[in-house]
Amino acid sequence: MLISLKRAFDLLSFSRQFMLALVAVLVTGTVVIGSWIGNQIESSEVSRAASISAVYIESIFGAQLHDWPGGEIVDEKTHAVLDRVFVEGPLHREVVRFKLWDSSGRIVYSSDSEQIGRRFQLRKHLAAAFAGEVRSRISTLNDADNWPEHARWPRLLEVYVPIRSGAHSEVIAVAEVYYAMDTLEREIHAAQQRSWALVTFATLAIYLLLYGLVRRASETIHSQQRDMSHQLQQLRTVLEENDHMRERLREAGVSMTTLNEEFLIRIAADLHDGPAQTIAFALMRLDEFAETCHGCIASTSDAAQELPSIQGALQSSLRDVRKISSGLALPGMTELSLANTARRAVRDFERMTGQKVMLENDEVLDSAPLAVKITVYRLIQESLTNSWRHAPGGQPLVYVHQLDDEVIVTIADQGVGFDTHAAAVGGRLGLAFMRERVRLLGGVFDVDSAPGRGTVIRARLPLSTDEMIHA
Repeated sequence: MLISLKRAFDLLSFSRQFMLALVAVLVTGTVVIGSWIGNQIESSEVSRAASISAVYIESIFGAQLHDWPGGEIVDEKTHAVLDRVFVEGPLHREVVRFKLWDSSGRIVYSSDSEQIGRRFQLRKHLAAAFAGEVRSRISTLNDADNWPEHARWPRLLEVYVPIRSGAHSEVIAVAEVYYAMDTLEREIHAAQQRSWALVTFATLAIYLLLYGLVRRASETIHSQQRDMSHQLQQLRTVLEENDHMRERLREAGVSMTTLNEEFLIRIAADLHDGPAQTIAFALMRLDEFAETCHGCIASTSDAAQELPSIQGALQSSLRDVRKISSGLALPGMTELSLANTARRAVRDFERMTGQKVMLENDEVLDSAPLAVKITVYRLIQESLTNSWRHAPGGQPLVYVHQLDDEVIVTIADQGVGFDTHAAAVGGRLGLAFMRERVRLLGGVFDVDSAPGRGTVIRARLPLSTDEMIHA
């Protein structure tokens, strides 16, 4: 049951939760404050009645019974005086019972003559009165000395007034006065009704004031929530568009890498089938021409010396064209794993330059997008070429391993190093091309170098894309 109520409460809006909690607090506060004020009113009325009784009893004893010594049952004269006041006089309509006690707990006078001479234990209020205090209470008449009263009334107001001797101001007796509750209860009830009405009105006013403030605040919050929800929806739309655009850029990078490689293969084929064949044909015709015109060439001035130079230049150009053509094309990449791709890049470099390379290859690297394999090959190729040019004689290190869904490529040498900031400002094309290749695939490229402490190139590339060509 409590869990269901809590769930229902949690489903409410904040303003309604606050108002329900406020109602609970205000009702509880109203009940507590109203009850406390009612008790205070009752205590005040009882104390007021006790004060009036004390003054009245002291005036009676001071005027008519000042010679009574106390400590014994009253004589006939004193008895007659007390009867005229409390039994026969008009006061008996308010004072329904009057008792006079001595310090031993004996009733020395009572408006009910049958109780005179009886002895009872001194109760708390009676003992306090003998100590000089005026005490009062609303009694349910359950004490032993109250059985005659209990038979006639359900409740009475008891007032205990100490009686002092005129000479020594000592308490010689205690007067116990019983008042009917009808009038007192009406006064208490009327005062309590007024107090409850005041507390209820104040509570209602506080509730209405807070309700107005909370409602205004709730409307403001709802308006801001609507605005924020609208802005959040717009932000989500923008983020979705950005994600879509980023995805398209990544797809474009993958496609661009593949298309660029195909373009390089086409250029290599064109070089091989075009200029290389033309230069080879020119060399062949030049050799034939040299054999045919050997005699005439010998008769001329410097022709014999020029023919070998022309042949050497053409042969060098043919080698360069074929070398460029073989460097541009990467046939068979689709059949290679990523680990073999890195191994091939290192082997091609060693065959071309004769320089040894230390390779640490993670053999678990298997299938990968073709664009990733091409980028890894070109990254190793360009980095080792730069190391060969700027750090000759050393042995570079190539480290390729897999970390989660990424491949980490590291190429390090112990060359002279360079200032990375100056290189970035100077626009070194090799580093710029490597950086852009990695960025096109959504990877991270970093160069760590300084003059005199070598160079370390690191690249982190994703092993999966949504639009990719697998080996």
